[in-house]
Amino acid sequence: MPAVDVCLWNIQNYGQNSGKYNGTGANNALRNRFIAAFVVEHQIDVLMIMEMQPGMQAALADLVTKLNAAYPAGQKDWAYSYCGCAIVDDTVDVVAGPADLIDRTGARSECYAVIWRYNRLNFTMIEAVAQIGQATTAGQTSPLNISQRGRPTGNNNFTFVGPATFGATGGFVRTQVHPYEYNYFLGYQLMASWPKLNYPLTSNLDGLRPSWAKSRRPAYVVIQLNDAAQTLCPVVAYHAPSNQQRASWGAFMAGLARELYVVDGVDGALHPTPAAAPVLADYGFVGGDFNYSVDEDDWPDDYGYFVDARGTNYGAGAFQQAVPAHDEPAADRRTTVQIITGQNHDEPIVKPDTDDYLRYKIDLGFHRQINEITAQRIDLLTEVIANPNNAYDTALTQTAAYMNTVVAGLAGANQRMTVTGPQQRKRQRDGSFVWSSMITGSWGSTFTNWNAARNQYAAHNILTARRAAEYVHIFVSDHLPLIATFTF
Repeated sequence: MPAVDVCLWNIQNYGQNSGKYNGTGANNALRNRFIAAFVVEHQIDVLMIMEMQPGMQAALADLVTKLNAAYPAGQKDWAYSYCGCAIVDDTVDVVAGPADLIDRTGARSECYAVIWRYNRLNFTMIEAVAQIGQATTAGQTSPLNISQRGRPTGNNNFTFVGPATFGATGGFVRTQVHPYEYNYFLGYQLMASWPKLNYPLTSNLDGLRPSWAKSRRPAYVVIQLNDAAQTLCPVVAYHAPSNQQRASWGAFMAGLARELYVVDGVDGALHPTPAAAPVLADYGFVGGDFNYSVDEDDWPDDYGYFVDARGTNYGAGAFQQAVPAHDEPAADRRTTVQIITGQNHDEPIVKPDTDDYLRYKIDLGFHRQINEITAQRIDLLTEVIANPNNAYDTALTQTAAYMNTVVAGLAGANQRMTVTGPQQRKRQRDGSFVWSSMITGSWGSTFTNWNAARNQYAAHNILTARRAAEYVHIFVSDHLPLIATFTF
């Protein structure tokens, strides 16, 4: 059966041009070698990336180059596009172009990107409703949209917010669409218009009430399966605020996003038709980094609007299934990678199982099981140890070469080698000096044995969970990817 594979992935600080994350320069070459190998190994057709940094165009272009190099002539059909993550200010009622979006929310600049194949027989990427992409592969039209509308909302009280704020007041069922538009002869119809959907701001200096402007919101693309029904499938990525209280509110609001329920139709030329009645979204994949830990004993809490059954009351949902599923073992639901622990993040983990290096349960994907849709969390630690089909040989070998280069450059008087790897002497605000790791992940990081790591990478034969965790956390991302497969 034909299939289309899509992937949602928070790739930590992707595109950032600094020695802390880059490896070999502005193109993020080390990371891109692994991502390209991963995409080929899993036959990904559409990759949505979160946590993109400003100036990411060089990194995306390099990734597309590496992907095209992995395929034979006639199959070099990879393209990229990226956009901002938040509406610039309250004067923008409908986003119409790149200038209506910003990349910075609070203290962080984090954008969205999509990398996709544009010459496939199984699907067609639909162009965006408005061209909001800041940069797109030459000759291609950006498919990126920003989520702006949501289910109708009314009053709902949340104790951590205080006064009554937004809450859902309507969903729909397939046979009796609801609410608000009733025709005596036809019954309930799909809503012709959807209200503006606000999201929580990311800065702790901002209020908790959701905001239209300067709040990070989902981005999405729409693909059309080349089946008999020409099925439209939204693929939506959302990166919630890091603060847990705000993240919880973000998860709640994301469950109201219009794209969980309906999408714009397309005309005969495959252009979106936002002025026409929307169509039901029974196929698709919605998710991302919600920054909100989900444990079995409190599921679904703020994810209720994703998973609750369709209906006509305020508690109805989008009737989605989660991946990782809420009833899987805790180890199978963790989606972030750590290599140190302790109250001060200074105690290297040296345990033998990959599970010991997986941390928060915060990345989730949601899909409705109509026809055949399957989804999974990919355990990259186990995968790089197994190295299926020798997929990661080049990525591992090139990482080892980079580590050799780092070691060779340690002749400076202000640098030293320790059992934790190369370090550099940095001046602190009070004028004192401290030794810090030259290669670090978001939690800080240390190698327990620098030589053992680069030797195993050079042999593309990782033997321990620690080496795998070091590689994935530092050189790839501190988040695991989520993949959904649409078959038809």
